[in-house]
Amino acid sequence: MSIKIVDSVGGVNEVAVDSNKNLAVALGLPAIGTTGGFYTVAGQTSAVVAAALVANTALMAMRFNPASARKVYITKLRLLIGVATVGASAAVAGTLGLQRFNTATPTGGAARTPNRLAETLGTISDMFDIRDSNAALTVPGVLFGTIVAVTLVPLFITTGAMWLEWIFEPVYPVVLTPGDGLCLRTQTIMPATQTWMYSYTFHWSEG
Repeated sequence: MSIKIVDSVGGVNEVAVDSNKNLAVALGLPAIGTTGGFYTVAGQTSAVVAAALVANTALMAMRFNPASARKVYITKLRLLIGVATVGASAAVAGTLGLQRFNTATPTGGAARTPNRLAETLGTISDMFDIRDSNAALTVPGVLFGTIVAVTLVPLFITTGAMWLEWIFEPVYPVVLTPGDGLCLRTQTIMPATQTWMYSYTFHWSEG
């Protein structure tokens, strides 16, 4: 048995409560307004990342349109790293960071196009520049900010199927305002002799 609570004004909105007075919740898809929406972008390298890549090398970047009237809410990053050539036994692991930036837009590499999760709802993304490289993006005038999250790039010294999966799902979304960006940037020198490739998928909403 359930008790229905009806909106006294419109008489149409109902809330179901069970016999123990617990709210009965029915999960549904989130509403998408006339602007903004939910998006992903995916990319991958077409060649290996060089061994011993220096620190502060930007490999991937996404920047929100400075003229946008919205904000961005990053909810998930999934990064995969696969090793092509093993590292030297005396080397150490490297560190790859998810880092904020603003002021200018990186250039070079391969450009990527955002995907609308609901193609017929909302509008195209205002994430107007997304790109990645196996070597280094060009970053003149870019002002790098705080490091949101980091992952090790492990040292692999034996052959075989070797890969790393990094999933970053913040408790609260990473918020970007117009002109802000996020990049994948090396924080330390990468392992000696080790080459690798990577792929990534970002998830976010705009509104």
